Amino acid sequence: QNVGALYYGECYYVTPDDMQWGNGLNSASYRRFTVGTFTSGSYNLAWTGTTIQQLPAIHAWKANDPAVTVVNADVPGDGRFILAYKASDNGNGTWHYEYALYNHNSNRSGSGFHVPIAATTNITNAGFHDVSYHSGDGFVMGTNYDGADWPSSVSGGSVNWEVIPAFQLGNANALRWATLYNFRFDANLPPACTQATLDLYVAGTPGSITISTLGP
Repeated sequence: QNVGALYYGECYYVTPDDMQWGNGLNSASYRRFTVGTFTSGSYNLAWTGTTIQQLPAIHAWKANDPAVTVVNADVPGDGRFILAYKASDNGNGTWHYEYALYNHNSNRSGSGFHVPIAATTNITNAGFHDVSYHSGDGFVMGTNYDGADWPSSVSGGSVNWEVIPAFQLGNANALRWATLYNFRFDANLPPACTQATLDLYVAGTPGSITISTLGP
Protein backbone atom coordinates (compact mmCIF):
# COMPACT_ATOMS: atom_id res chain seq x y z
CA GLN A 1 0.00 0.00 0.00
CA ASN A 2 3.04 2.30 0.34
CA VAL A 3 5.09 2.27 -2.85
CA GLY A 4 8.80 2.65 -2.12
CA ALA A 5 8.43 2.08 1.63
CA LEU A 6 11.16 0.23 3.53
CA TYR A 7 10.26 -2.17 6.33
CA TYR A 8 12.37 -3.28 9.29
CA GLY A 9 11.97 -5.74 12.12
CA GLU A 10 13.52 -5.19 15.54
CA CYS A 11 14.47 -7.80 18.12
CA TYR A 12 14.91 -6.76 21.76
CA TYR A 13 16.28 -9.10 24.39
CA VAL A 14 15.95 -8.66 28.15
CA THR A 15 17.86 -10.68 30.74
CA PRO A 16 18.52 -9.89 34.43
CA ASP A 17 22.22 -10.78 34.28
CA ASP A 18 22.79 -8.43 31.34
CA MET A 19 20.97 -5.56 33.01
CA GLN A 20 22.88 -5.82 36.29
CA TRP A 21 26.09 -5.05 34.39
CA GLY A 22 24.58 -1.89 32.91
CA ASN A 23 24.26 -3.20 29.35
CA GLY A 24 20.71 -2.05 28.75
CA LEU A 25 21.57 0.19 25.81
CA ASN A 26 22.82 -2.55 23.47
CA SER A 27 19.83 -4.88 23.68
CA ALA A 28 18.10 -4.10 20.37
CA SER A 29 19.07 -5.11 16.82
CA TYR A 30 17.27 -4.70 13.50
CA ARG A 31 17.07 -6.11 10.00
CA ARG A 32 15.26 -5.17 6.83
CA PHE A 33 12.55 -7.36 5.31
CA THR A 34 10.56 -7.25 2.11
CA VAL A 35 6.79 -7.50 1.89
CA GLY A 36 5.48 -9.87 -0.76
CA THR A 37 2.02 -10.74 -2.01
CA PHE A 38 -1.05 -11.03 0.20
CA THR A 39 -2.22 -14.64 0.15
CA SER A 40 -4.34 -16.79 2.47
CA GLY A 41 -5.02 -13.90 4.81
CA SER A 42 -1.42 -12.77 5.35
CA TYR A 43 1.54 -11.09 3.66
CA ASN A 44 4.62 -13.05 2.63
CA LEU A 45 7.64 -11.55 4.39
CA ALA A 46 11.30 -12.27 3.71
CA TRP A 47 14.46 -11.06 5.44
CA THR A 48 17.01 -9.23 3.34
CA GLY A 49 20.53 -7.95 4.04
CA THR A 50 22.33 -8.40 7.34
CA THR A 51 21.26 -7.78 10.93
CA ILE A 52 22.48 -4.46 12.35
CA GLN A 53 23.46 -5.50 15.84
CA GLN A 54 23.08 -3.55 19.09
CA LEU A 55 21.15 -0.66 17.52
CA PRO A 56 17.36 -0.17 17.53
CA ALA A 57 15.53 0.11 14.22
CA ILE A 58 15.01 3.87 14.49
CA HIS A 59 18.60 4.18 13.19
CA ALA A 60 17.47 2.67 9.87
CA TRP A 61 15.81 5.98 9.00
CA LYS A 62 19.10 7.87 9.05
CA ALA A 63 20.91 4.95 7.38
CA ASN A 64 18.60 5.47 4.39
CA ASP A 65 18.33 9.27 4.52
CA PRO A 66 21.40 11.40 5.42
CA ALA A 67 19.11 14.40 6.03
CA VAL A 68 17.79 12.73 9.19
CA THR A 69 19.36 13.56 12.56
CA VAL A 70 19.34 11.12 15.50
CA VAL A 71 19.95 12.27 19.08
CA ASN A 72 19.93 10.48 22.45
CA ALA A 73 18.00 11.88 25.40
CA ASP A 74 18.66 10.32 28.79
CA VAL A 75 16.36 10.56 31.82
CA PRO A 76 18.51 10.94 34.96
CA GLY A 77 18.54 7.73 36.95
CA ASP A 78 16.22 5.96 34.53
CA GLY A 79 16.79 5.26 30.84
CA ARG A 80 17.12 6.55 27.30
CA PHE A 81 14.86 7.99 24.63
CA ILE A 82 16.06 8.42 21.03
CA LEU A 83 14.68 11.16 18.78
CA ALA A 84 15.10 11.10 14.99
CA TYR A 85 13.90 14.11 13.03
CA LYS A 86 13.89 15.75 9.61
CA ALA A 87 12.65 19.05 8.18
CA SER A 88 12.02 19.26 4.44
CA ASP A 89 10.92 22.01 2.06
CA ASN A 90 7.50 21.32 0.52
CA GLY A 91 8.30 23.74 -2.32
CA ASN A 92 5.16 25.82 -1.78
CA GLY A 93 6.26 28.16 1.00
CA THR A 94 5.78 25.55 3.73
CA TRP A 95 8.07 23.01 5.41
CA HIS A 96 7.31 19.53 6.68
CA TYR A 97 8.54 18.53 10.14
CA GLU A 98 8.77 14.83 10.98
CA TYR A 99 9.75 13.37 14.36
CA ALA A 100 10.20 9.74 15.44
CA LEU A 101 10.52 9.29 19.20
CA TYR A 102 11.69 5.92 20.51
CA ASN A 103 11.67 4.85 24.16
CA HIS A 104 14.69 2.58 24.37
CA ASN A 105 14.60 1.61 28.03
CA SER A 106 12.91 4.29 30.13
CA ASN A 107 10.53 3.02 32.79
CA ARG A 108 9.33 6.61 33.30
CA SER A 109 7.82 6.50 29.78
CA GLY A 110 6.61 9.46 27.73
CA SER A 111 3.29 11.29 28.08
CA GLY A 112 3.72 14.50 26.08
CA PHE A 113 5.82 15.94 23.24
CA HIS A 114 6.10 19.69 22.65
CA VAL A 115 7.86 21.53 19.79
CA PRO A 116 8.33 25.31 20.26
CA ILE A 117 7.20 27.56 17.41
CA ALA A 118 7.56 31.23 16.55
CA ALA A 119 4.54 33.47 17.18
CA THR A 120 3.87 33.92 13.45
CA THR A 121 3.83 30.17 12.69
CA ASN A 122 0.84 28.69 10.90
CA ILE A 123 0.57 24.95 11.67
CA THR A 124 -1.29 22.55 9.36
CA ASN A 125 -1.53 18.78 8.85
CA ALA A 126 -0.52 17.85 12.40
CA GLY A 127 -0.38 14.08 12.73
CA PHE A 128 0.40 11.27 15.15
CA HIS A 129 1.06 7.54 14.84
CA ASP A 130 1.46 4.92 17.56
CA VAL A 131 1.27 1.15 17.98
CA SER A 132 -1.84 -1.01 18.26
CA TYR A 133 -1.94 -3.07 21.45
CA HIS A 134 -3.65 -6.42 21.06
CA SER A 135 -3.70 -10.08 22.13
CA GLY A 136 -3.13 -9.27 25.80
CA ASP A 137 -0.29 -6.82 25.20
CA GLY A 138 0.03 -4.54 28.21
CA PHE A 139 -2.73 -6.27 30.18
CA VAL A 140 -3.10 -4.13 33.35
CA MET A 141 -5.87 -4.18 35.94
CA GLY A 142 -8.16 -6.26 33.76
CA THR A 143 -7.69 -4.33 30.51
CA ASN A 144 -5.14 -3.76 27.76
CA TYR A 145 -3.17 -0.54 27.51
CA ASP A 146 -5.40 2.16 26.11
CA GLY A 147 -4.71 2.86 22.43
CA ALA A 148 -6.19 6.36 22.11
CA ASP A 149 -4.11 8.65 19.89
CA TRP A 150 -2.42 11.62 21.51
CA PRO A 151 -4.44 14.64 20.37
CA SER A 152 -2.50 17.60 18.96
CA SER A 153 -2.92 21.25 19.85
CA VAL A 154 -1.21 24.58 19.19
CA SER A 155 -0.97 26.64 22.37
CA GLY A 156 1.52 28.19 24.74
CA GLY A 157 4.00 28.84 21.93
CA SER A 158 4.35 25.21 20.86
CA VAL A 159 2.81 22.32 18.97
CA ASN A 160 1.73 19.78 21.57
CA TRP A 161 0.79 16.12 21.71
CA GLU A 162 -0.27 14.69 25.05
CA VAL A 163 -1.61 11.37 26.27
CA ILE A 164 -5.30 11.46 27.16
CA PRO A 165 -5.26 11.29 31.00
CA ALA A 166 -8.63 9.59 31.29
CA PHE A 167 -7.22 6.33 32.67
CA GLN A 168 -5.80 6.30 36.18
CA LEU A 169 -5.02 2.58 36.53
CA GLY A 170 -1.66 2.71 34.75
CA ASN A 171 -2.97 1.73 31.33
CA ALA A 172 -2.93 5.09 29.53
CA ASN A 173 -1.27 5.20 26.09
CA ALA A 174 2.16 6.29 27.37
CA LEU A 175 5.25 5.83 25.20
CA ARG A 176 6.68 2.75 26.89
CA TRP A 177 10.05 1.04 26.45
CA ALA A 178 10.97 -0.58 23.11
CA THR A 179 8.20 1.44 21.43
CA LEU A 180 8.26 4.28 18.87
CA TYR A 181 5.68 7.01 18.21
CA ASN A 182 5.64 9.50 15.29
CA PHE A 183 4.72 13.20 15.31
CA ARG A 184 4.46 15.51 12.28
CA PHE A 185 3.17 18.83 10.98
CA ASP A 186 3.62 21.41 8.22
CA ALA A 187 4.52 25.05 8.95
CA ASN A 188 4.97 28.28 7.03
CA LEU A 189 8.43 28.95 8.50
CA PRO A 190 11.80 27.26 7.78
CA PRO A 191 13.63 25.12 10.35
CA ALA A 192 15.89 26.40 13.10
CA CYS A 193 17.54 24.72 16.08
CA THR A 194 15.29 24.44 19.13
CA GLN A 195 14.60 22.32 22.22
CA ALA A 196 11.58 20.01 22.28
CA THR A 197 10.14 18.98 25.64
CA LEU A 198 9.24 15.39 26.54
CA ASP A 199 6.88 14.95 29.50
CA LEU A 200 7.42 11.82 31.60
CA TYR A 201 4.48 9.59 32.49
CA VAL A 202 5.61 7.95 35.74
CA ALA A 203 5.85 10.42 38.60
CA GLY A 204 9.34 11.49 39.61
CA THR A 205 12.04 14.12 39.23
CA PRO A 206 12.49 15.58 36.70
CA GLY A 207 8.96 15.72 35.36
CA SER A 208 10.22 16.33 31.82
CA ILE A 209 13.40 16.50 29.74
CA THR A 210 14.45 18.58 26.74
CA ILE A 211 15.76 17.22 23.44
CA SER A 212 17.66 19.13 20.74
CA THR A 213 15.78 19.19 17.43
CA LEU A 214 14.52 21.42 14.61
CA GLY A 215 11.35 23.50 14.65
CA PRO A 216 9.84 26.43 12.74
